[in-house]
Amino acid sequence: MIRRITLALAAVIVMATAAQAQMKMITEFRGMTFGADLSEFKNMTPAEDLNQVRFYKKYADEKTFQGVPLKDPFRYGFVGNKLALVIFSAQNPSAFTTLKAWFDATYGEPHQATKNVKQYTYNAGEVTIEMSYSDSRKMCEISYIYRPIMAKMAMPQKK
Repeated sequence: MIRRITLALAAVIVMATAAQAQMKMITEFRGMTFGADLSEFKNMTPAEDLNQVRFYKKYADEKTFQGVPLKDPFRYGFVGNKLALVIFSAQNPSAFTTLKAWFDATYGEPHQATKNVKQYTYNAGEVTIEMSYSDSRKMCEISYIYRPIMAKMAMPQKK
């Protein structure tokens, strides 16, 4: 998970200017506005803390995304009590195929850093979507990353 967040932060910095060229813009995920304060959301329960990100799960949240059953429930990451990250996963090749087709149709052709690695980056305004698939684990992992907050984490802090 920490490796995914580190990779996602690196992609955020590299892809920041390319996002402006995309047609589809995201400001929220399932009615939850990126950058909004934790106090604005109901039914949130603490899940885990990783570095500067505090993750929550939403009580009675849906267990599917675009009709695909999720392996793990949605995890909502907050930095400084602001919604900055949404992570979820689905398992099996058909889940990956279905979700990849939906992301392609919704956000256009993704950036793929290495052609033999199933790792894709979609940009939608200030949100970057990272999607990866592991053939060995049969696991599809997806992260919605709100760049204005997450990019600050990647910058060295002044002392």
